[in-house]
Amino acid sequence: MSDTMGKSKIFRTYLFSLSLIAFFLSGCVYITHLDEALFLKGLEDNQKQMRAQMEREERLYAKLKADILGNRLKALTSKHKIIRAYGEPTLCKPVEGQGIIKETCFYRKQAGGLLTEVISLNFDEQARLYSWDAPGSGK
Repeated sequence: MSDTMGKSKIFRTYLFSLSLIAFFLSGCVYITHLDEALFLKGLEDNQKQMRAQMEREERLYAKLKADILGNRLKALTSKHKIIRAYGEPTLCKPVEGQGIIKETCFYRKQAGGLLTEVISLNFDEQARLYSWDAPGSGK
């Protein structure tokens, strides 16, 4: 019996030593490539942030479209309130020669591949919502 206990003790000591060696070697490899590992971690974090931002923009676009189709978007709402409710537009550009309309802002949603859906909001000279156009709105 003591012979098997002695072999078992040697085996555990050997296994423990191998575990320590593996642990220290993996640490050395990690330290030697620390810059690369940190760079990859930064890329991963950046992609997570981008994905979260895209999901947020898609959610706000869907909310804007639903509000338009449900007749909940009201004329004369200030541009500031629109941006606060639906986020920053993809693009705003000044408009000339359109009478009351002085600026058009676009909200864009990637519809898959090269297709996109675009909602355009038209603002008057006092930066109040004058009119809009959205897919499925009939305007």
